[in-house]
Amino acid sequence: MGLSKGITFIIMSLVLQNIIFIPSILALAVSGFKLYKSIVKDNRKENIKLEIFRHTIFSIIMMMLLIVSSLIETFISTNILKYFIKYF
Repeated sequence: MGLSKGITFIIMSLVLQNIIFIPSILALAVSGFKLYKSIVKDNRKENIKLEIFRHTIFSIIMMMLLIVSSLIETFISTNILKYFIKYF
């Protein structure tokens, strides 16, 4: 394919879904770390339950974003790549 076409192919196949995927994973990791810090810092059961509830809701939102990312990879990226291969 050559250097420029190969790089374009890689960018089209990887970047589109990873724009959503990577920030979602990083945000989930930060949320888990904040949950850990709040549990270690404060031992009251009410606060721990609230923090676990917040983390659970945030995890569900991130899971939805990850599902959107996988749908983009499955349906949109494959069609773009098919078009790209036919064009070049």
